[in-house]
Amino acid sequence: MKTCRLKNPYVAVMRDGILSYGGSQSWSDKTMIKKYGCGVAAGTDLLLYLSLHKESCASSFLGKMAEGNGILETDRYLECTETMRSYFPVIPFFGMPGWLLAAGINRYFRCGRIPLKASFGVLGRNIWNRISAMLVHDIPVILAVGPNFPIPHKRHKLMLYEKNSRGTYQPSMEISAHFVTVTGMDENYMKVSSWGREYYIDRQEFLNYVRKYSSFLVSNICYIRKK
Repeated sequence: MKTCRLKNPYVAVMRDGILSYGGSQSWSDKTMIKKYGCGVAAGTDLLLYLSLHKESCASSFLGKMAEGNGILETDRYLECTETMRSYFPVIPFFGMPGWLLAAGINRYFRCGRIPLKASFGVLGRNIWNRISAMLVHDIPVILAVGPNFPIPHKRHKLMLYEKNSRGTYQPSMEISAHFVTVTGMDENYMKVSSWGREYYIDRQEFLNYVRKYSSFLVSNICYIRKK
């Protein structure tokens, strides 16, 4: 499989003179969003990117919010996420299941008359092809690293890596029950945005996690294509 990536710069937020790589729920002053709002951040970032770089999405609400060079100040980004909470409701102490995230994206598409549709989940054997197809069409891919399944309170997690100046992937942190956004992929790694930073996920490690500890029912992608 060839390397595939988004065609345009990803969503960026200026914080203390430093550009982020995507947004982060951790910037909110609302405790519930900080702890369980990764779906709100992922959904907002996806729709901001489409508003900035897809002509059919440019006249939507978020397109107007991100006018100019596409780089948002923190206050403007938080204003976007607060507005998008009507599309992406957070279930207290749980977060947001993938089907509810897809439903919110579809509602936004309908309101903006955007000729796209979203669904949560593809067959496991098709996941890499679907991610690749979305990136080729310049659509970010929301990936759910689901909870342990069927016993959610188990503590198995998936590693996120950072890439150093020598091109070496260094372990950074572990995640589960968390949404990230895929912005690129090669034979071995997915490049993702999470908490306003750039990370990498080993593709084989993701498959191992899903098959051993989770399920494609909860660890999957939000698949977006033309209507």
